[in-house]
Parts: sequence; structure tokens; C-alpha cells
Amino acid sequence: MSTVTLHPPARRPLGATIWFVWMVAMWAVFFALLAADRLGDVWASVRDLPLVVEGILWLAFFPWLLGTAVWESSWPDALRVALVVLFAAGWTLASIPRAKRP
Repeated sequence: MSTVTLHPPARRPLGATIWFVWMVAMWAVFFALLAADRLGDVWASVRDLPLVVEGILWLAFFPWLLGTAVWESSWPDALRVALVVLFAAGWTLASIPRAKRP
């Protein structure tokens, strides 16, 4: 005779869910700025800040500033698009909240 043990569904940590929502929202803002052709303005504004403030922003908003730096580079369009999409997909997938194991 076998028995089945039912476990309650695993819960995702609230902090992980908030981080995921933040990540998706920031990429949505990134692509909205890109579509509105305003990403260059953001890049210029960040570059014009004092170095310490710019460094703090790089630490706080690394994936999006990296995407902005790549997009504003003089690299071929196909490479820029591929890298920005890879950054957005990679960081978003890495941020998907996972349930804690019991």
C-alpha cells in the first residue's frame, strides 16, 4: 500500500516578486524611451553628472545603463539590437521569482 503526502504549495518570497516587477517595469521604461527616441537624452544626462554620482547610478541601474551604453554606441545596428534584447531577456529571466524549497 502506498501513501501520498500532500504538501502545501511553495510560496515565492515577496522580495523576489517585487524585484521581478521592478525589473520588468524598468525594461518597459527602457523600451518606451527607446521608442520615443529619448534614450540618447538619458545617456547624455547620466554622462554629464559628476563621476561619483554617475558611478552610483551605474551600480543602482546597471542592466539598463549597460543597455543604454550599447544602444548609444556606434556598433552595427544588428549587434546593438541583439545585445539589448539579450540583456533584457537575460536579466528578466534571472529575476523570475522561484519558490523556496521546503
